[in-house]
Amino acid sequence: MDSAMQPEDTPELRELYRGFQANNLNPLWTQIGDLMPSHPRPRAVPHVWRWADLYPLAQRSGDLVPVGRGGERRAIGLANPGLGGETYITPTLWCAIQYLGPRETAPEHRHSQNAFRFVVEGEGVWTVVNGDPVRMSRGDFLLTPGWCFHGHHNDSDHPMAWIDGLDIPFSFQNDVGFFEFGSDRVTDYATPQYSRGERLWCHPACARCRDCATPSRRPSAPIAGNTPTAP
Repeated sequence: MDSAMQPEDTPELRELYRGFQANNLNPLWTQIGDLMPSHPRPRAVPHVWRWADLYPLAQRSGDLVPVGRGGERRAIGLANPGLGGETYITPTLWCAIQYLGPRETAPEHRHSQNAFRFVVEGEGVWTVVNGDPVRMSRGDFLLTPGWCFHGHHNDSDHPMAWIDGLDIPFSFQNDVGFFEFGSDRVTDYATPQYSRGERLWCHPACARCRDCATPSRRPSAPIAGNTPTAP
């Protein structure tokens, strides 16, 4: 569509634009189509990463790349082909496959970005969040709020792999990213079936029952905490 706000190219207009540039100014009429397009123009494209392809590469990384300071995590980012090589799965989300070998520990750190973990392969890893060990098992979906210290340790003789997701690109665009190293190990190597957070918040019915302080009287699963019991 033609627009009345497309001025004629004249020496005076070029001089005006040089004045804009010298003063770090950009006129809206030259860029409104990019700033406010008539419809979305996403760069990210649909793409499928197949576990059968990812897992052997993660295993090979486990053979060749140690876990520790300098890289922090053996995590392999999923780079959307439409985003020009950026390690983002979408413009607002970073995802990766993380691989932790037998008896390995990923050191503690914290960051302002929020994270989730979805366990795809293995058993026997605990993520320690602000000193509270949380069991990770195949099929689990775990949330790690921003600015909580966290590390992972594998208490088994087998590897574990999971999908990490963090709002890294969102934080980067808003310039709200903070990061801090924690312990070079994890602060608690206990391996409880339920974390302190789960025992506190996932058994609301037990809060009314003094007998639940006795391990034999505790429900065997968090959902059992909501099951009414006979008086």
